[in-house]
Amino acid sequence: MVGLAGVVVRRLVRPEELEEAVEVHARAWGSRDYREVVAPHILRALSEHGGLVLGAFVEGKMVGASYGWVVCGERNRYFYSHATGVEEGHKYKGVGFALKLKQREEVLAMGIRLVKWTFDPLQSLNTRFNLGKLGAVYREYHVNYYGEMTDEINRGLGSDRVKAEWWLDSRLVDLKVRGKLRPPPAEVLVREYGGEIALAHGGEGEKPGSARVAVDSDIALVALPRDIVRVRREVGIGAAAEWRRATRTVITRLLSRGFVGVDYTRDSVGRGYVVLVKRRLDDILDARLPWAG
Repeated sequence: MVGLAGVVVRRLVRPEELEEAVEVHARAWGSRDYREVVAPHILRALSEHGGLVLGAFVEGKMVGASYGWVVCGERNRYFYSHATGVEEGHKYKGVGFALKLKQREEVLAMGIRLVKWTFDPLQSLNTRFNLGKLGAVYREYHVNYYGEMTDEINRGLGSDRVKAEWWLDSRLVDLKVRGKLRPPPAEVLVREYGGEIALAHGGEGEKPGSARVAVDSDIALVALPRDIVRVRREVGIGAAAEWRRATRTVITRLLSRGFVGVDYTRDSVGRGYVVLVKRRLDDILDARLPWAG
């Protein structure tokens, strides 16, 4: 498959390619401990027994990889996408998007319409990609899901994760992957749609601001740092930990009240927010959102 921006995405089967996929993931997350990546023999087993291992190539060089497997749940079958990683230098250039589009194509061909994975809700770029570009949603928050991790992205902050649900054949996903559905800026969501800021940005944007104890609107916005890795590196682990505590408290409270994480937006000065709405999942998947028209 020739993907976006000259990216070629295909299944990986050969042992040497599976070994390279492990190296790609280690470089993508800055992992010092290979126990936090995956063994090539596991990828080999997955590739032949209900799993899907994909590689993304630019000019013949593997720069991204993903893998996952089919799960037979109590209520429905779904595909669990455990990891998708892209090397530095190739991030934010369509490689990850090409991997996920190929994954969508392959999983739908299996007769499966739902893909799940976890991601860190504190990572604004991941939130923008997963919700804003792919059309995934989330309804679950798990505190320190993987325990303590030592890579450059997770180290020192705990491994809090939300569980993405990507309903592959939904109208929401169709519109999102075609770039046809975007939320208004944060100020417009507040002014014209009655949204409320559940967690604000602090004065200089490096720390979280005030949080609302209760949200009366069906639209809630939760501030996210522009780059939590940079905050930890340049401001300090204390500021990063404040962001973790604040977002954990507010997002878990909203989810417990029936809100669903559905999108990502920015305000007029570029500060980011995850957008949550209190609506039935079927309505959300049909793209019946207040700003959808």
